[in-house]
Amino acid sequence: MNVPPAQPSKLLLDECFSAADERFLETLRTFSSYEYLRSFTERWIADPRPWARAQVVRYLQAELDAPGHEVVVKRLFKHFEAAADHEMMGHFLVACDRLVRRSRRSVAVYDPESGRCFSQEVLFARPNQVPPQSSPHAGARGRHQQPRPTTVPRDRPSNRLFTQRTRNYLRRRTWRYFRRLSYRKPAAYVAAVSAALCDFTDDDFARGENIVDNWSLMHACYFHHESIEFTAAHANLAAGHALDDLTPAPYQPGAWQSEKGMIGLLRIAGSARSSLVRIWAIELLQRDHRDSLAIIDMPTLKRLLGHDDPRVQEFAAQVFQSHVALSSLAIETWLELLGLSNPAVLTLLCDAFRHHVSPDRLDNNQLIELTSARPVPVARLGLELLQTRHAARPLPRQEVARLAAFCCPRLAGEATQWALQQIGTKEAYHLHDVIEFFDSLLVEMRTSAMQWLTQPSSPGYHDPVLWSRLTETPFDDVRFAMIECLERRVTLAGQAASQLPSIWAAVILGVQRGGRAKLKAVRQVGTAISRDPGQAERLLPVLAVATRSVRAPERRSALAAVAALVRDRPELRDSVRQALPELAWLELEEVG
Repeated sequence: MNVPPAQPSKLLLDECFSAADERFLETLRTFSSYEYLRSFTERWIADPRPWARAQVVRYLQAELDAPGHEVVVKRLFKHFEAAADHEMMGHFLVACDRLVRRSRRSVAVYDPESGRCFSQEVLFARPNQVPPQSSPHAGARGRHQQPRPTTVPRDRPSNRLFTQRTRNYLRRRTWRYFRRLSYRKPAAYVAAVSAALCDFTDDDFARGENIVDNWSLMHACYFHHESIEFTAAHANLAAGHALDDLTPAPYQPGAWQSEKGMIGLLRIAGSARSSLVRIWAIELLQRDHRDSLAIIDMPTLKRLLGHDDPRVQEFAAQVFQSHVALSSLAIETWLELLGLSNPAVLTLLCDAFRHHVSPDRLDNNQLIELTSARPVPVARLGLELLQTRHAARPLPRQEVARLAAFCCPRLAGEATQWALQQIGTKEAYHLHDVIEFFDSLLVEMRTSAMQWLTQPSSPGYHDPVLWSRLTETPFDDVRFAMIECLERRVTLAGQAASQLPSIWAAVILGVQRGGRAKLKAVRQVGTAISRDPGQAERLLPVLAVATRSVRAPERRSALAAVAALVRDRPELRDSVRQALPELAWLELEEVG
């Protein structure tokens, strides 16, 4: 039993259209009734909402393959053609060019001179029309005549509206519109065609023959080229020529050589969705606007430099190198350009920056931000400028310490080494400035910081507070390097003139590795503070590390040392409370 197809809902279509629902086009495509589609298209055309206009664009950008929609396309076409709507006619230019797609076919050709047949490859446009509806003017139906079906199935996915002959006519008529416009208003012609060319995609040129299938595009871009021959229906390659021979030869070349033409070509180079169209625009710019490119505005040049297409980037880089305004370019503009992500372009920009910009034009904040960039060329440039500035006018240690936020892994070790040479001296050393380098997410930075710390000449090497803080590190590489260094220090304790550094080193090592011998070192640290209260600020963090040990003997020994210290030196109670805020018994004792 045959089940009749579901009838499309006029009520649903009306609701979607009135409410600007995104399901509108999907619902519209289910209708195939000539009379209904004709009346609805008139309503669609008369709607003044920007949404309704945007739906026309979406409709034309989709495949024109909905059964019965010939009337929709024709009504829309005639309306916008009569209204001289250049933008919408540009969308029709692309849509009509997509209607014709030929395929290669081998045919037998007879050679009368040799009396032989040989195979020749030709382009063939197969008939692939969506099954049309019966004519609404066919006369009255008989009593037993079946009603015209509301929907017609498509037998092939690649079928499209109209016959091949009608498609060729639509393409010729569309191009005729722009051809006439080029004589009346050359500037409007360039703007309209530029916008239309931007709508072509790489899918429109999936195969080589698809290039010459685009009738209007071939006229607009290659009309005067000797490699192209135009017939009444198609554009073809001339005998003895190949697609590689194509170079820009546009219709109305004088219009493209004007200032408006240059603007349109720059728009195509930066916004076209097809690489073929972008290359055409770039070649035309290089040929006809070489001198004018040296003065184009920086926003346009920045957009081209940041393009995804390497060929556009290469073109923009060439233009940038010859730009006349590089020496007077604002620092903010330079920094925006250096914020691009393409490494090849950034290398060029950094070289130009070194040549045209003096380090004195940047303030300290800009230097640090430049140095902290992730791309290698930018980070290297910033580090060079920072070192040059610091040699002439030293930066405050707080500014140098900001390099702990360095983002470039390849240069992180070098940047850390330089920074700690500046702020890691005895005169400039401050715990809070150097500790951030050990907490970096970059292993290269942490490794360089540990190399600085484990040198006996480093002020951090003798700072128990820094070592105590490092016990809380979440990074195993820092912890393992710290333990290895502490073991060496404890082993060499007998060779040191002062035993105190080896004692607190033994305490920290004991917390990391354990061992009964370390319990004595905990008591010795407490005794050292009791004898010399001036050591409290340096050694109390060591006792704090021991009190937080996961090993009970070390915790008990450390707590006993703290209790004895508070008993013998009551004046250190506040310092102990600050170093060990978790010891609530100090508060209870004070209240008692």
